Order: sequence, then C-alpha cells, then structure tokens
Amino acid sequence: MAETKSNNNDEEQLRNPPELDGVPDLSQLIYLDMPNVLHNVEYRYCKMPSKKCYTSISSILLAINPYESLPIYGQDVINEFHAAAKKGRQVVGRPHPYGVSARAYMRMVQRKCNQSVIVCGESGAGKTETTKLLMRYLAMTAPISSARESINQSSIEEQIIAASPILEAYGNAKTVMNNNSSRFGKFTKLLYHVPENTQNGSILGSSLETYLLEKSRVVFQALNERNYHVFYFLHEGLGQNNKEYGLQTIEDFNYVNQGKCFTPFKDKERFQELQDSMKMFRIEEDVQDVLWKLTSGVMNLGNINFIRTGDGFTDLDKKSMKYLEIVANLWGLKASELEKRLTTQSLKVNRNEIVQKVQFDNAVSNRDSIAKGIYENIFLWLCKRINAELLVDNADDDMDESKSDEENGKYFIGILDVFGFENFYFNSLEQFCINYTNEKLQQYFNFHIIASEQEEYLKESVFWKPLTIPDNEEYIQLVENSKIGFFTLLDSACNGPSKNDTTAFMQTLFKKHKDNKILTQKTKAGGGNWRGVRPKSSGGSRRRGGGAKFEGFMINHFADDVTYDISKFLIKNSEAVHGDTSKMIKKSSQPIFKEINGVDGASKKRKKSKKKKSVTAVFYSGIKRLMKSLNQTEPYFVRCINPNKQKSSKVWTEKIVEHQLRCGGLLEALRVLKLGYPTRVPYKLLYEKYHSTVTNPLIKNMNPEAFSTALLIAFDVNEEDYELGLTKIFFKPSKAAVLDTIMSQAGKPLTAEQNEKITKYIVGKRCRQLIGTLKAGMMMIKMVRMKRAARQWQQKGRVAAILGGTVMKHLFMARKQIKQRKEKEGAIMMQTYFRSMYERRHYITKIDKVKKSTKMVQIAYQSMKQRQGLQTFLDAQVEKTRADEAAKAAAAAAKPKPEPVATATATATATKSIAGEPKPEVKEAEPELTREERLEIARKEAQAEADRQREEKEKEDERLRKQIEQIKDQQERNSSDAGRLSIKTTEISKEDQKRERAKKAAQNKRDRERADKDARRKLAAQKRKRRNQRYRQNPGDLTDYDTSDDDDDDEYETDP
Repeated sequence: MAETKSNNNDEEQLRNPPELDGVPDLSQLIYLDMPNVLHNVEYRYCKMPSKKCYTSISSILLAINPYESLPIYGQDVINEFHAAAKKGRQVVGRPHPYGVSARAYMRMVQRKCNQSVIVCGESGAGKTETTKLLMRYLAMTAPISSARESINQSSIEEQIIAASPILEAYGNAKTVMNNNSSRFGKFTKLLYHVPENTQNGSILGSSLETYLLEKSRVVFQALNERNYHVFYFLHEGLGQNNKEYGLQTIEDFNYVNQGKCFTPFKDKERFQELQDSMKMFRIEEDVQDVLWKLTSGVMNLGNINFIRTGDGFTDLDKKSMKYLEIVANLWGLKASELEKRLTTQSLKVNRNEIVQKVQFDNAVSNRDSIAKGIYENIFLWLCKRINAELLVDNADDDMDESKSDEENGKYFIGILDVFGFENFYFNSLEQFCINYTNEKLQQYFNFHIIASEQEEYLKESVFWKPLTIPDNEEYIQLVENSKIGFFTLLDSACNGPSKNDTTAFMQTLFKKHKDNKILTQKTKAGGGNWRGVRPKSSGGSRRRGGGAKFEGFMINHFADDVTYDISKFLIKNSEAVHGDTSKMIKKSSQPIFKEINGVDGASKKRKKSKKKKSVTAVFYSGIKRLMKSLNQTEPYFVRCINPNKQKSSKVWTEKIVEHQLRCGGLLEALRVLKLGYPTRVPYKLLYEKYHSTVTNPLIKNMNPEAFSTALLIAFDVNEEDYELGLTKIFFKPSKAAVLDTIMSQAGKPLTAEQNEKITKYIVGKRCRQLIGTLKAGMMMIKMVRMKRAARQWQQKGRVAAILGGTVMKHLFMARKQIKQRKEKEGAIMMQTYFRSMYERRHYITKIDKVKKSTKMVQIAYQSMKQRQGLQTFLDAQVEKTRADEAAKAAAAAAKPKPEPVATATATATATKSIAGEPKPEVKEAEPELTREERLEIARKEAQAEADRQREEKEKEDERLRKQIEQIKDQQERNSSDAGRLSIKTTEISKEDQKRERAKKAAQNKRDRERADKDARRKLAAQKRKRRNQRYRQNPGDLTDYDTSDDDDDDEYETDP
C-alpha cells in the first residue's frame, strides 16, 4: 500500500473539490499549493483503477517512475497518438511521452523551427526509459527520406532504437539509486527534411553527442553497485571460464567485484540484444569479437598487482604474470611490451626522452589510468560508429549550400538525457560536473518556463503581475567565471608546479570566493541528504588516498547541499592517455585496437592539438555547445520523479516526491502557466498560412492583426480564451488544441459557414466602428467648442486679469505704506519710552553713587577724627612717660654711689632692667618722628602684613590649583579622546557663543544710540522748522508753542 500523509486543518480548508481529484493537467486545479499538487499526483499514481504515472503541467510532462511494466507503450498507443497528430490534434486527457514527441514533431513541421525535449530528474527517476519512449515514437512514425530508401540497410527507426542497447551496455551501470543508471550524458538529434509549404517531414538520420563518461567506475564501485553492464554481459553471454576471452567467474576480477553485487539482471538476454544491435550498425561478428577481447582485457588488467623493490620502485607480482599474458594476448601485444608500460614511463626533458621506473605508490594509479583511457576510447569509438550509420547526407536533393539548414528545410528534434542530480557520502569530480550540468538545465528551465514567459507578456503588453523567479546565478558564476571560476582555478592548479597540491587549491578557492554564501569549507564527508551506503574506513581511505584527513567543501545546490571530497579533483582533472600507452598500442597486431585508440595510419594525419585540455575543459566546452544548441530550439520539459527509494511499485513516499517537486521549480512554473498564456502564435504566421487560400474580399484586404482575429472568429474561439498582444495571439492554458486545430487546417479554403461567421463579425465590427466614428465626431465638435470658449476667455480674461492685478498691486502698496508708517510711529514711541527709562535709570544710578560717596566721605572724616584723637592721646602719654623717666634718671644721679658689690649689683640690675624694657631705650635713642612719618610706617607695616597674607593665600591657592590640575590630568588620562574632544569643543563653543552675544549686545547698543541720536536730531530740526514757519507767518509773535524742552533739544543736538 502507498504511504500517505494527512494534511493540516488549514490545508484541508483549501482542498480542491473531489471532482478535480486525478485531473490529468495540474493547471486545471483551483488551488495550486504543494499539498493539493501532491494529493492529485498521488491519487493518479495510487488510487485510480489503473496506475497513471504521467501528469502534465500545461506543456511540461511529469513522469513518475512506475517500477513495473504498464500496458500503455504498445504499437496501438503509438498509432493513436500518430492518428491524432495527422489531424492536427492531440489526445486529450492522456499525458504521455508519445504525446510530447507528437507535439514536438507537429510544432517543427508547422512552425519550421527546431525542437528539443529535455529529460531531467534525479538518479533512479526513470530518465533513460522515458528517453527511449520519446525516441521510439519519433523513429516509428516519421517517413524515411529518399536517400535512406536507396541504401540497402536497416531502417532508420530500427537503428535509432537499436542504438540504446549499445550505449547502455558501455555507458550504464547499476547504482544504489537505479539499476540502469546512465553514467554519461547524451543529446540525440533526429534530423528531418521539411519542404517549404508542407506540413510533412521525412527523417534524414540522427546524430549523437555524449558528455563526461564516468571513467572512475571502470576501476572502482561503491558497495551495492556494479561496473558497466558490458563486463557482466560478457560473463553471461560468452560463458564463464572462457579462456579465449580471458573470462573466469565474476567474483575473481578486482575491477568488477568491489560492489559485492553479483546477481544477474537478465545479462544473457541483454547480451544477445547487444549483439543484434551491433549487427544493425554493420559491426560484424569479427569486429564484435575484437571488442569483447578489448573489453575483457580491461577487466583482466585490474588483476595485475605489484610489489615494492628495494629502491622504492615497482615490479610485477609473480602471481599476476598469467593475467599479464592474458591481457597481452587479448590486445595483440607482447607481454614484455605491456610489462614495460606498467613498470616504466618516459619523461621528456627539452627534446630528450628519459625512461624511468614507476614508483610503487604510483603503480596502481598508472595501471588504472591505462584501463580508464582504453575503455573511454572504446565507448567514444562506438558513438562515432553510431553517428556514421545514422547520419547520411542526402546528395540527390537540390539544396543551396550557401543557405543555412533551416533555409534548406533541415530541422531537428533534440532529446537530452543527462545524469541525474547525485549526492553520496563521498562525492568527487564526477559528481561535481554532474550536478553542475543539472544546475545549468535548471537555470534553462527557470528562464524558459518562468522568466521568459514573464518577459514575453511585458514585451507584448499583456496584463501580467510578475512573480518571483528562483535564481541560481550565484552558483553558475562560482563555476564559470573566466577569471576566478572553479574550473579556471582547477586548471591553473593542475598546470602549477605541484600537480596534486589540494591544500593550495582550497586556499585559493576560498580566498577568491570568501564572500560567496553557497560555498562552505568542510572537514567531514556526507553533507545534506546523501544517498546510498556509507563506505567502510578502508573504502574511504582508498577514495581519499590513504588515511589522510578529510578535506573538502560544501555547495548549496538547488536540489540539496552536497559535500565534495577534494582529494582526487586535481588528479582526475589532469587524466589523459599517456604517450607511452599510445606507443604500446601502436605495436598491437589488432588494427581495430589501433583505430579505437587513434594511433592508426589515418589518425597520424590528423593535426595534433597544441595543448592537451583538462577533463573539465573538455566537459565545459561540451556543455557550452549543448546550451547553444538548446537556445536555438523550442524546448519541452519532461520531469522524472522517483516515488520512493525502495525501487518498489507499491510505495509512495510523499516527502521524497515533495522534495523533487520543490527543487525542480515546478510550483513556480505551475503558477506561471496557470495564470499566464503558455501557447502563442504570431499574427504573421497565421496570415502567411491562410492568406493565399482566402477568397473573401472582406478578409483578404485586412492587415495581419485583423486577419488573425477574423480567423479566430471563424473557428469559434471564445474571446475569454485568448489575449491579443502586439505581435502575437496568446492562448490560455489547456487551449493549445484550439491552435493545433487552426494550424492543421492551414492551406485549406474556409467553409461557407466560416465565411458567414467572418462576414457577420466584420459587419458588426464595421457598425461598431461607424457608431464609434459618430461618437468620436461629436466629441470632436465638443472639443472644438470648448477650445473656442477657452480662446475667448484668454483674450477677455487677460484684460480683466490686468485690471484686477493693478488694483491688487495698488492695494498691496497702500497696505505696505500704512504698515511702514505704523511701524515707524511705533518705533519712535518705543524709542521715546526707552530713552525715558534709560535717563531715569541713569539718574537713579548717579544718585546712588553720590549717596555712597557722601557716606564714604563721612566715614572717612569720622575715622580721621578718631585717628587724630588717638594720636593726641598717644603723644601725651609718650611725653608723660619721657618726663617720668627723666625725673627718675635725675633722682638716681643725685644719690651717693654704693659699694662695688652694690654697684655691680646695681649695674646688673640696671642692665637687666634695660634688657627687660628695650622699647623705652630705643625710643629714647631714636629721634622724634612726625605724624606723617608714623602714619607712613604704620601703612608700610599694614602693607607688609597684607603682602604676607596675600603671599600665603597665593601659596595656598597655588597648592590647591596644582592639586586640582593633578586631579584634572588624572581624569583626562582616564577619559577617552572623544570625551576630551567633546569637552574642548563644548568650551570653545560656549566661548564663541559668549563672544558672539557680547558682540551682538555691543552692536545693539550702538544701533540704539545711533537711532536715538538720529531721532533727537530729527525732532530738533522739526522744531526749528515749525518756529521758522510761525515766524514767517507772524513776525511779531515770539510765543513758544512747543511743549517739549528747548534745552533738551539742544542737548540732543550736541550729544556726541
């Protein structure tokens, strides 16, 4: 039973009606969100009476791998689609690869342009089988050209179908995701000749282009994987233990037993199919026999082992000598020549060639490179043979060589089948190139289905609201940039002095793309949702070249995050067939072996390339050619979906399907196609197809736009089903069949009923045009009248406007004068008030100063009186003291002298007395001072005391200032430069503002003084003028009528 998931309540509210369950075209759904899309696809795959593995999204086919054979691919189904295509119709309600091929063929012959069908999807989604179905329909339904019929060989359709078994045998293998996975990309072109003025094309042939064969699979397979099918076909088809071809049991060969997968997959039957296919391409049994031997030789080469010699070089293991003989015999070589190639290699130094032994560490890689190179050459040789048989020039037709293929009627339908997106635990250069290809195709899908559609609508002026477009341009530039792109950096690293310096390459990569968000460096493998089985440590070390530390990077792809192991990138990118291998092959006795490897006589005449290209350079040039070819076509897309990872026809894993739908950009494409117009046709094309057959003169004389519209009316196309652009007609979704019906009738005359419809439409249109003309005439008359009225209004209104403007101007001038007079009077009044207030303030200040001065004089006078009284008192006391001392001295002199002892004692006492009272002695000795001298001494003493106190205060202030400065310095050191700058700026700003305010105040003061002075002078002049006038009128009248003070006027006039 299929696994299903329940939706949330909000999603259930938006579920489509039950009658829309299982609709074949998703654009028919009302709600286009992911749950409804998943429900419809699951319903068709699991819940319908018969499994419907195909669903369409307008022109996109959604193919879900059924993992079983369904009865929907037989010849009867091909005939059904072919019969509908002949009638210019499609099978409605039945999405199918046959329908895609039929539509591509119809578009090619009708529109005369190349077509392409791009099959995309992850590995295991069924791309290879879908591609074969597409090619089968085209090969089985197209007629063969005359050139093909003249050649006695198999039919072209049989050969095209027979090419698949050959390519699958040598290019497909079993992987963990797919039992028949294509390990290369191929672009198959089916070439047609479509004569002019016809809608039938005959097939000329086919050509095949291949891209990037996975050579590493020849020498290594992961667990549960197989090598290429052909190795297993040989064992089952030719028989095991076949000594002629060097075959044993499959388990005995190192190159095919690493995956531990030995279960046959109908290998014997498929080998017989391979032989039959080769016969169709004229590869006879003798050539086939050589191919089997060469292929078996590659397989036996993997059993040759090596031993280390004493000097570190390599030598063959004795147990491997029998395999050496087998390989040499199968390849037509001598055993010694093969041994020499395995153990030695030549090196060119200038023009000299030096032969040196192979190091033991490089012996296995040298052997593997020989095996991979020869196997790749076998694959490419088979592709060339297929192209040579499928492509035949038609020499009998009359084609102008100076014209292009399209001008000569040559067109093609290209079918692209590429490797699906891959993400394993270990991913190397092969996975990088595979995922890059898928990114390019995803970009191509986004552009043609989403971006180009929106650009077309805007260009054709069709109403459209733009949608958001998924973009992976950042990844494309990461890989393709010509200067710092991944491929450029990889080639530069391979050409450097060290051919395998992955560390230097990683450093350069992340230095150049350090800002790229999709690139991340990794130290562990297994990024994203990797698939398959995780290898054991031994297997991992083999991939990484020993037990080295993992070194890699992760890229955010559109489908998943993939981690790549960088260890083998440089080696694989530099892989090429060594010159010694070519020399060895030249000595082979097998001509086919030489031809396959390009060392035969014909190959010698070819010009040698000046420089060998790397693997990525060859791959990138191929991808550029592919994209150039695709850009010249009208594309169709087939999206293959893998429903589960168990390869079961019963299991439906919704999460896996949803992931593939989101990564493929299908929801955005569905919205664009649902809301837009996926089908369109130019007016010119319809005009050219039908104009020559139309006889109705009403239609024949129309231009292409009107002619095409009339055709739509003739075929009963509803106006709601299309939109008219500037150069094209756009049809809504699910209306492509309408256009196909119209195109299928091209070249046939219109029926009477259709002519009647067109006539009725044209008559109705002409009537509508006549009515419209009358309405337009009435509108023109109204416009003329309005124009005349406007002109008269301009003439008369100009005079009125001038008069009104003059009145307004005088009113404005009068208002201005009144305002100025009032402002002047107000200013004079304010000045008078200010002068009065100023004089009063000045007078009050003067009075205060006089009072203060008087008080100070009074205080000084009283102090002087007190000092004089004190001086008089002091003088009297001094005189009294002097008199007392003089009397005492006289009395002492009158007394008799005492004895010596007494005299000595008296002398000592007198001396002591004098020492104890020094002032009287000093005063007595000094001359008498005047009053002024004493005052001067007192003032000096007071001044000295004041100076002493000031010095002490200054010292204290200096000490405090130094302490404050130290604190400020400490604070400034602790603060940031921004803080100091802010403080300094603030201080400077404050000082500037202070100076500005002071300057402005001084200026205002000067202005006021100047205004006051002018006002006083004017008042004085007015007074004098009035006096003189009165005096002239009344010479005898000397009365002063002015109320103002004359003295004040004079004072104002003389004010400096």
